[in-house]
Amino acid sequence: MKFTHSHHNSRLLGLGRRRGFTLVELLVVIAIIGVLVGLLLPAVQAAREAARRLQCQNHLKQIGLAFINHESAYRRYPSGGWGYQWQGYSDIASGSLGQPGSWTYSILPFLEQEPLYRTGSYNSSPLQLDLDLQRRLISPIAGYHCPSRRGAELVPVDPNCVTCGEPIGIVSPLTQMAKCDYAANVGDGAPDMSQLLSWPLDFWGPQTLADAIQMNRNGSWPRPPQDWTGVSYLGVGVRPAEITDGLSHTFLVGEKYMSRENYNTGRDWGDNEPLFGGFNNDNHRSVHPFWPLMRDRRGEMSIGSFGSAHSAGVNFVMCDGSVQLVPYTIDARVYRNLGNRRDGNVMAEW
Repeated sequence: MKFTHSHHNSRLLGLGRRRGFTLVELLVVIAIIGVLVGLLLPAVQAAREAARRLQCQNHLKQIGLAFINHESAYRRYPSGGWGYQWQGYSDIASGSLGQPGSWTYSILPFLEQEPLYRTGSYNSSPLQLDLDLQRRLISPIAGYHCPSRRGAELVPVDPNCVTCGEPIGIVSPLTQMAKCDYAANVGDGAPDMSQLLSWPLDFWGPQTLADAIQMNRNGSWPRPPQDWTGVSYLGVGVRPAEITDGLSHTFLVGEKYMSRENYNTGRDWGDNEPLFGGFNNDNHRSVHPFWPLMRDRRGEMSIGSFGSAHSAGVNFVMCDGSVQLVPYTIDARVYRNLGNRRDGNVMAEW
């Protein structure tokens, strides 16, 4: 009995002396976990970016469908509007002058935003117009944003911008505004190099509706459409029949380039005007070689370029409504041809 009892006690003592992890073993385990996390994190980030890029493509798909529905209703794609000091007004959308606001305003009814489209009538009282425009310009639209860059949030008005937040009809200056990450294609042409270098900083447009009517009658405004080779520009939106290179081979709307540090500052010169404003570089971009396709970067503005925050390329919706990812490495000649609706150079693949 004594032997048995002693043996039993020794087993119990043995169980109580289990060996734990040494410091070296613990450090090895921690190191292995760190390596696994390091390997997993880029994969998770890549998956998230792929999801954001897919969402961005879906936003462009909806914008493209809205352009197509606008063309079905009005027999042409929406124009770029009158100039960056103007806003969209539903009560002067008809006639030879067209819509003062850009495509961002004109397609609102086709994005289930009819109430926002009806907010703000040019012929209402000055006080009412100011209130309506203030309300509209602080109404961000989720579908106008690339989630890799920013969400549907308001952006401060740059205090150093003398025209920002002061469109015609606004009495009380804005302190923040809704924005858009997409731009319509104006093509690859310009009347002369002097205009190209300043494009489109000088498109103020008429000062009043009466001025617009008179300038239109004497032919001094808007600029004749042969000056541009895209699908939407100053006062003009083209008809599908004018896209002779084919709807599936011509850019309609794409992501616009922005400097990375200015996503939420309002200080990028291509992102400093109010949403729904007329023709300017906030809502239109060019494929001219002077404005190359670019990935967003810090410390550089390129107010006429298409571009994006995506690593693989830039999303575009074509005139037939299909969405394509265009790589940054695309041949410059091919890229320019895709932005020109009538040069005869049909780019089926790139």
